[in-house]
Formats: sequence, structure tokens, C-alpha cells
Amino acid sequence: MGEDIDKRDPAVRETIAGRFNRMIPHNQAIGLQVADVAGERIRTTLAYRAEFLGDPEAGLWHTAIGTTAADSTCGLAVFLAIPGLESVATIDLRMDYLRPAVAGRALEIEARCYHVTQCVAFAEATLHQGDRERPTARCTAAFMRTGRSVLA
Repeated sequence: MGEDIDKRDPAVRETIAGRFNRMIPHNQAIGLQVADVAGERIRTTLAYRAEFLGDPEAGLWHTAIGTTAADSTCGLAVFLAIPGLESVATIDLRMDYLRPAVAGRALEIEARCYHVTQCVAFAEATLHQGDRERPTARCTAAFMRTGRSVLA
């Protein structure tokens, strides 16, 4: 896959997303799954695991798990929005925690890249457990465009 790829092609987007997810070790460690990359909004999922609990007695997910998933999902949204196969790096990420993620339920992350400049791309994400109207958190992030190909 070269630099002149068409990122609007659903098959190309699926291939890129699969490779992107496999290249990030912490995505593999937590089991982040790419669910949908067909449209502007990128969706990933994270199945519940007992080791994700930050408060086992209350049955609440540790917030760092959501942050990790949001960072990767926003990064993928940016990577799919910029031309070519340019690497990106997180330079800023803000999480607003609205309610705890609870044990026994998967976490869904929906992200989109909403603005791209020559040097920086901006993304936002919503994290929820099956009800978009009741998010557990919202995220905004900025990513540096490195100008370097991931193929180099």
C-alpha cells in the first residue's frame, strides 16, 4: 500500500484500520477492536474485563482504560482524515468524565477528525456503554502531523 491510496475506499479504510490497530501494542494489550471505519465517525469497542476495574468493590472501570481507547480511536480518525500515510502523534488530549463506566458492559468509542491544518489535526470522541445519549466521557485531542511516512 503506497502513499497514493484512496482513503475514501471502504476496503482501503478497513485495511488501514486493521494495520493501525495491530501496530499499537497497548491496543493489543487491552483488546481494542475496530468496529466501523466506513464513515466520518470511527467506532471502536472494548470488551469488559475484570482487570479494567479501578474500583472492584463498586464495579467501576478505571478511567485510564477509556483514555487509552479514546487516544487510539481519535488517532485512527485523524490518520484516516489526512492525506497519504503520514504518521501522527498525540500532543494534547482532554477527557471529560461524565459518569463511570460500569462492570459487565463493553465500552464503545466513537471519534471523528473535525479539523486538519498543515501541522496539527483535531479530533473528538464520545465514550459510552451502548447508549450514545448517556456517554461515560467525552474527549478532545490534538495530533501533530510529523510529515513522515509510516512506511519509512
